[in-house]
Amino acid sequence: MIILGLDASTPKGSVALLDGDRIIGESISSSKYSDQFLVMVDQVLKNIPGGLETVDGFCVTTGPGSFTGLRVGVSLIKGLVMATEKPFLGINTLEAYANLVKPVPQPICPVLDARKKEIYTARFKYAEGNLSRETADQALSPQELCDLTQEPTIFLGNGLEPYSQTLNSQLGKRFIDNCQLKNHTVAASAALIALNQFETSSCSNLDNLSIHYVRKSEAELNRNIHNQEFIKHGN
Repeated sequence: MIILGLDASTPKGSVALLDGDRIIGESISSSKYSDQFLVMVDQVLKNIPGGLETVDGFCVTTGPGSFTGLRVGVSLIKGLVMATEKPFLGINTLEAYANLVKPVPQPICPVLDARKKEIYTARFKYAEGNLSRETADQALSPQELCDLTQEPTIFLGNGLEPYSQTLNSQLGKRFIDNCQLKNHTVAASAALIALNQFETSSCSNLDNLSIHYVRKSEAELNRNIHNQEFIKHGN
């Protein structure tokens, strides 16, 4: 099965093409990626004869992550699905990050920068070679994450860039960031997860493709405040 995977949940987005469990093409964007993904898709499709029509299915990371990036990624996948009428899957971003870690006995905690001095995170763990989820996705402060971390844990993701010093100083030996990673992109990681789910979970109805934000966007929060003020003064 040939799968095209896309991740736009963080500034360094990626596109990957799989033939079965073999990665045959990958492309990574720069920080300004919204206008690059079509070019990246075209680049990886050059690895197969027949191009887009040869793809059997699509997947995209659906959050949590950058609100703008997630919308870009989901919109592009919707366009590709409409053009080809092929099935698709949405893959949780944190799960795709956790799947980058080679099987280890310690818990795995992806951390993505959520801004507002918070991080998106969840905890995963390998059992008999299979990755399983232990907690739901959350938006936490670094201190809250430290308070919840009671054992040596592997951390990865772009949330380490602003907060690794805080996590390291607070957690000490419970903070591990030098783990062995699989040598591929987040998009490829998502596509490998999708490969195992397509037979039982793939979708053809685009109404089922939704974004997992975890928390409300700034625009939604401002709109709620405006509505509350309107109701207050209206009464």
